[in-house]
Amino acid sequence: MEDTWGIPGPTFLAIYAVLLVLPLAVGLLWTIAVKLGRKAPRAAVSGPQPTVYELAYLAGGPDRVVDTAIAALVDRGTLRVSSSKQLQLAGPEPADPIERAVAKGAKPGYNATTRGMRDRLRMSGPMQALGKDLEARGLVVVNQAPRIRQVVFFLYVAVLVLGVVRLFAGLGTNHPVGFLVPLLIAAVVATLIARSAKNKTSGPRPTGEGNRILGSANSALARERKRGIPNEPAVGGVGPGFLLGGAAAAVALGGLAFYPDEELSEALIPPPVPGAFGGGGSSGGGSTCSTGSSCSSGSSSSCGGGGGCGGGGCGG
Repeated sequence: MEDTWGIPGPTFLAIYAVLLVLPLAVGLLWTIAVKLGRKAPRAAVSGPQPTVYELAYLAGGPDRVVDTAIAALVDRGTLRVSSSKQLQLAGPEPADPIERAVAKGAKPGYNATTRGMRDRLRMSGPMQALGKDLEARGLVVVNQAPRIRQVVFFLYVAVLVLGVVRLFAGLGTNHPVGFLVPLLIAAVVATLIARSAKNKTSGPRPTGEGNRILGSANSALARERKRGIPNEPAVGGVGPGFLLGGAAAAVALGGLAFYPDEELSEALIPPPVPGAFGGGGSSGGGSTCSTGSSCSSGSSSSCGGGGGCGGGGCGG
């Protein structure tokens, strides 16, 4: 009896076991390479003191920027929150591009909840421009994790398809496939896990310099609160030597849970989505970013009904 595809069963099983581990190894090595690249020294990039929206981006990505803009506009009376937690425009559109995008989204006919605003503005032009500017200044790096997880998932899909095709090819030629079945089960489990991981979202990450700036901003805000500086909106750049007062700065560094008005804070924080995966954007929580932030399978099953792995083998 000729071997399926000209590959003996035991040989194919050994190859398939290696293929089961290969996607995970690719993901780990890729992740390590990315981390080593981030630690490589890079030329210092000069720039102005970060604005409150740049701090928000460093602390929680695009979602935190949207939350901060909402907080600033509500604080100034440009937006108001209805009893159904819809944001409504109550003043003229602001000049700042981020704030203007949020204000436009508060018009009738839109899903003007906090979550709706986040979903609509996450990839908007002003948000992408903000991210690219911070990346050019060496304050954030594009997070490669989603891309890595996607590649790992598709590699596992390919491994699973190969195993299924081999299984049916072996059955069609009456070759024993007992040892291939457990490996296929492992491939299914690995593919499902990779699929779950692929669906997780995460945003850009601050560099060491970005984390240093965040730490300084958090420390400055804590000192100003301790000294009892009035809660007035911050204007222009914020950083060492600048006042950080205002609802916008509190939300930028701590999330919507840090909005000074508790009732408004509860109205603005979107309810959790059942079964949703955690993201790299911001939630309504109060965490800050003041610090630097195998699929192996063994099997002892037999070929059943036939005898060992000689001849065509148990891998089809």
